[in-house]
Amino acid sequence: MYLRNQIKYINQSIRYQYIYKLTILYSILNYIIVIIYDSYIALITVFTILFLFRIKDSNIKILFFFLPLIKPFLIILEDPDLNKTYFASRPVIFGFRLPGPHTILKRIDNIDNSPIFYSKLNDLIFFSLIICIFIILIIRWINIYLLYKRIAYEEKISENDLPEVYSIINHYAKKIAIKAPDVNLTYSNFFTPFVIGIKRTTVVLSPRLIDHLTETEMETIIQHELNHIKRKDNLISWIALIFRDLLFFNPIAHIAYHLIKFEQEKACDKLILKSSNLGANEIAQNIISIILKIKELKNSQKINYLLAQNSSFTLLKMINFKLISLRIKSIISSNPKRIHMKPFLKILTYILFGLLLFIQIVLIIKINNNIVFLR
Repeated sequence: MYLRNQIKYINQSIRYQYIYKLTILYSILNYIIVIIYDSYIALITVFTILFLFRIKDSNIKILFFFLPLIKPFLIILEDPDLNKTYFASRPVIFGFRLPGPHTILKRIDNIDNSPIFYSKLNDLIFFSLIICIFIILIIRWINIYLLYKRIAYEEKISENDLPEVYSIINHYAKKIAIKAPDVNLTYSNFFTPFVIGIKRTTVVLSPRLIDHLTETEMETIIQHELNHIKRKDNLISWIALIFRDLLFFNPIAHIAYHLIKFEQEKACDKLILKSSNLGANEIAQNIISIILKIKELKNSQKINYLLAQNSSFTLLKMINFKLISLRIKSIISSNPKRIHMKPFLKILTYILFGLLLFIQIVLIIKINNNIVFLR
């Protein structure tokens, strides 16, 4: 009797392990690979369109760079209808597809509809993993917010404390039609200026950095941060961050996120050129000087990686010298009168974005009796 129970227990354990492995395999084939493929195709498509149509407007570029972050969620929420008999004699199929309304917001089913994929244990494992991931991500987002908030509200200063800073802020805020933000100082080992808040904004500065900047460099860096407020980059960055973290396993999502952040920096630089009395060469020189001074201040200092990763004037965020070079070239080559795309062309790009959001480039591969539906 004891031996029989042991054999039964072993068989049950083997069965659970088998179901667990099938759950992982099912997730890889129907979610992870599909998402990475879709993001990759979306990013290649975006690069192709930006190159062919010579799109220079950073706002349009940012919109298109959201495509690899948004499209995977539309893909995995549909239930594709596939005829297994049709694919029996075709190991590989490539083409285009436009999902029908009836396929949206349905759970993706396995091609064979195998009962084991819908066992209670399978569902428990799968949804437990999803819940754990969501909890971890929510904790991460809260920590990021609290970290920025802690640094941002160390000391609030008035116009009497830093009249030269408030003078630049008040003048430029009026010029670009935004409400002048508050100014706070941080004494932590974080020297990069940043903006916190979406509705009520605050510019956070390091007093050590202020002491190292010239008058025109101070003007450039404050104007840059105010342009982030004007463009509502804080809100856009949070949305991009959430999408990227939800696709944490997808390397293309990380690339798209950094491209969005990079375009935000370029856009703010161009707006300085449009509204400032400084010339393009002087703005470019100021930005290079600011980056180098921040780097000098950070040397031998312990910098929080989480903040350094998300800051505007940080070398880590630029990845390498090539991206900094591209940013400088963008300033020098920009025409202040042609920073934004014409309204008619902008409407056409919005229509194109909507089409690309739903049109799928399909690759169907048959491996033994399994069909991998990449789209």
